[in-house]
Amino acid sequence: MNTSYTITRWLDQWLLSAGIPPLVLPYLAVLMLGIGLFLALSVIDMITRNGILMLVKGYAKRSKNPNTSIFIERRVFKYLAHLIPALLALKSIPLVFHDFPGCILPLQYLIDSYIVVSIVFFVQAILRATKIVLLGSESFKDKPIGSYTQLLNIFNYAIGILLIASNLTQKPLWTLLTAFGALSALIILTFRDTILGFVASIQISGNDIVRLNDWIEIPKYGADGHVVEINLTTIKVQNWDNTISSIPTYALINDSFKNWRGMEESNGRRIKRSVNIKISSIRFCSASMLAEYKKIALIRAYIIEKEAEIDAHNKAEHIDKTVLANGRNLTNIGVFREYLMQYISNHSDVNTALTLMVRQLPPTEKGLPIEVYCFTLDKKWISHETTAANLFDHILASLSSFDLEIFENASTKEPAAAFVIPAALGSPTA
Repeated sequence: MNTSYTITRWLDQWLLSAGIPPLVLPYLAVLMLGIGLFLALSVIDMITRNGILMLVKGYAKRSKNPNTSIFIERRVFKYLAHLIPALLALKSIPLVFHDFPGCILPLQYLIDSYIVVSIVFFVQAILRATKIVLLGSESFKDKPIGSYTQLLNIFNYAIGILLIASNLTQKPLWTLLTAFGALSALIILTFRDTILGFVASIQISGNDIVRLNDWIEIPKYGADGHVVEINLTTIKVQNWDNTISSIPTYALINDSFKNWRGMEESNGRRIKRSVNIKISSIRFCSASMLAEYKKIALIRAYIIEKEAEIDAHNKAEHIDKTVLANGRNLTNIGVFREYLMQYISNHSDVNTALTLMVRQLPPTEKGLPIEVYCFTLDKKWISHETTAANLFDHILASLSSFDLEIFENASTKEPAAAFVIPAALGSPTA
């Protein structure tokens, strides 16, 4: 106080000697001191920021730690540097406003609030930089780090607001917390999505339900693509057409969805499709039919083996083979199933180490479904669909080689166009 009194008295004497009227003297003195303090604090702030930045950059070069540059880019140390000028301003207020004591406390309260805001921004910058560092780490890249940093930011802002309110109103922090407790119902309603999202984030992370870059399908929200961001309240999905869908985080707990991660981590992508065979085209194989089928290399050995087995059985049972329905016989649909099994087993794009089968499904009014169940080696969407299309191109084209027909709904066929000529014009000529 003695120092401030000495400085202000010296300034007063200097202004009086310069011819300044005594009534104007206090206002002019506080203006000059205020401008001088502002300029001094601006220089100190610049020196502090540049000094801290130089020290950090020097440390980053020596340590070669890439994470340090992230903290620099996120301006973490800029907010830290603001604290030093603010603390100096807090101590300088009594000096500047020595002649206006009523202004000292309000201004100190404002500077205290500024210090709290700087600390809040400093913590926020640390959380942003920490999020980037953790997402770049192999151990945390598939974790919902954004949800946790957002929650910590909410606590950071809440504490900052409470401290500022306590400082400006000069009421104890506990009193304000009690008042906020009375408004808990309103707070719960206001932050309902945030609370639900936080609980959902914990469940998603703990149970490993969804990770970043997982391909998920949620028809209810029109989402079908990769997870690009997991936040406290929303999950962003980049769909296959590059559109972005935003989904509430808690929807992954409350609603059903499909996660393709299991397929992507497995050794193949599943094909499960069927063709409907016209039932009237299914028949026992005659000798002439079998002779034609033997020309197909993939099933020649199978037919010869089955013929020998069936002949031996029929002779042992003394079965009359003049009627094909007697005893055991090969059918064209059975031979066709074996052909498909051999064809798929020898296909270069099919993973034969995984489940592979060709089966009949229950007959329907649309014929007899023959289903192909296998896995492609290449799990990429385009390659997978290309392989599936190539397989079924061959399957559909080979049906006629086994005297089978694909089912076609007669009601969907367009009738042939009728060309009617009036009787007066006579019959059409060629």
